[in-house]
Amino acid sequence: MSEYSSIRRGAIATIMAVSMASPALAGGKPLACYQQVHQPAVYKTVHQQVVVRPGRVVHETIPARYGKITEQVLIEPERVIARTIPAVTRTVHEKVLVRAKSIGWEWRRIHGVKTLCKVVHPAKYATRARTVVVQSARTVHERIPARYGHRSRTVIVQPARTIARQVPPVIKTVARSVEVRPASSGWVQVSGRRRCH
Repeated sequence: MSEYSSIRRGAIATIMAVSMASPALAGGKPLACYQQVHQPAVYKTVHQQVVVRPGRVVHETIPARYGKITEQVLIEPERVIARTIPAVTRTVHEKVLVRAKSIGWEWRRIHGVKTLCKVVHPAKYATRARTVVVQSARTVHERIPARYGHRSRTVIVQPARTIARQVPPVIKTVARSVEVRPASSGWVQVSGRRRCH
């Protein structure tokens, strides 16, 4: 605003003040007329982003994960044992000479008379049973294979751990009204003399 305009406005304000304050001067010939003008404030809506909740780091504990595995286990190891096989026998019957053929003397009674006679004694045989070994007793070594079984057990698949997770901030856009130009008032000259009547 120039210095001239300031002086002009001040003069107009003084004139208006004097004319209102001095009713005795009313009714004179108007030279210029002025009207008071009010300019309302001008606003506009602006959108602004505001942080509702700031970002942060959250530490999260993830529990361990477990699983079951089945594995083969040795129940009894391989071993060698000694086993005795008894002898195999059978019973055989054979004819054996009990007494060989012989010649001897013996008393006999012939016609009532005791007589010494020379006689032949035949061979005498008998049947005798005996046990014979068909196969002798022996010791054999037998290999017994190992015995295995299955066992289930629980193992850790993944141990417990703590991870840091970044949580982003929560931002929202809010609208607010801001004053672009404040309210003002001033005096405006009415153009033309007729408007003063």
